Amino acid sequence: MAPGSIETDGMNVYTAEVRQGFRRSNPMLRMGDAFDVAEACAYLAGASGKFITGETLTIDGGGRLWGDFWAAGEPDYYKAARGGDHGA
Repeated sequence: MAPGSIETDGMNVYTAEVRQGFRRSNPMLRMGDAFDVAEACAYLAGASGKFITGETLTIDGGGRLWGDFWAAGEPDYYKAARGGDHGA
């Protein structure tokens, strides 16, 4: 499982502005919820997943195909690791 932005209590560490950025980080313009992840788990664990092996199921509302990967802004440590901010 590879969940994207999932709206849980853990999101409370972010400001309202940043949380809104997460909502805009995918084509559905919303974050997922715990039930979205639970349904994907049930899909893989049930009869529907009996022949699925070695796959990563991405649950992100299309976020990998849309917008900026760093919905909350690229962290400074990541910029430093690649040699600074190159206009990102």
